Amino acid sequence: MKLYTSPIGPSPHIARILFALKDIDPQIVEVDMLALENRQDDYLRINPAGQLPCLVTDDGVTIAELSAIAEYLDEIKPDPVLTGETAAERGMTRMRMRQCDFLIFAPMVLGYRHGEGRKFFGPRITLHDGISEPAKTIAQEGLAWLDPLLDGQSFICGDKLTYVDIIFFVTVGFFAQQGQPLDPSLENLAQLMARLEAHDIVGGTA
Repeated sequence: MKLYTSPIGPSPHIARILFALKDIDPQIVEVDMLALENRQDDYLRINPAGQLPCLVTDDGVTIAELSAIAEYLDEIKPDPVLTGETAAERGMTRMRMRQCDFLIFAPMVLGYRHGEGRKFFGPRITLHDGISEPAKTIAQEGLAWLDPLLDGQSFICGDKLTYVDIIFFVTVGFFAQQGQPLDPSLENLAQLMARLEAHDIVGGTA
């Protein structure tokens, strides 16, 4: 399998952790995001959405979303399991992933792209004034919604590490350095971040 990726950015970082946890070594194809290589025809023929990373299976199938990549890796090597061992656990993982996407991750991305990241994203997407701050507020509201759901459990989906935790750890950690810090009063989420930081692979994979 081939992993088209970049040495920079939170999403490629998440992919590195997923593959490290699975102890899978894909063929790495580096794509130069700074030179807009991921927006050129050669790459868009592989992944029309243009984002990184994307995985191309040995059968030539392109999988370009992190949650889909994580679930594919679980299918081919279910050790450790990152989606869930039962139908109920997998349902919980997919539910929390979708909730985090809509309530936290997507607003964080909008807040950054249309705010602090304008210089980088200007040549890549259409930017709009007035989006950044409301989007950041929505993300903070999402974090405040999630925090009490972690009462009495170690991870977002219960007491087992899932790919949702990995995506959360890298995404929230990245945007904390880009004008969207995690509110320290959200103690459950702060403890989760510390727990994942101490994990030998999750916190130890650059």
